Amino acid sequence: MVRIDYKVCNRCGGAKEKRCERICPGDLIGVNPEDDRPVVLYPQDCWACTACVKDCPVSAISLRLPFQILGKETSLKASVKGRKTYCVVEGEGGKKEEFEIEVIQNGTLRRKD
Repeated sequence: MVRIDYKVCNRCGGAKEKRCERICPGDLIGVNPEDDRPVVLYPQDCWACTACVKDCPVSAISLRLPFQILGKETSLKASVKGRKTYCVVEGEGGKKEEFEIEVIQNGTLRRKD
């Protein structure tokens, strides 16, 4: 499930169309007209592609991974800088794993630990 931290979200500087709204391939993110905040309209339809997580310029979006995959309270936060995606996976008990994924030749991905 995608979560938006409204304490961190800067509403894309007041842009009419938010980056997370534009990048979501399922058109699952919209904007609340009352307060201009992005909202996940159809969380049950999210397939956890992480496009919004990676595209958020202030890392305000996280993905709560299904407990069947990694445990009840596991989340993923990612940020992109150039050709690298920096990821932090936080699990139960506050355990964290950090890694980066770099795009190399021909769109190939390489994980660095």
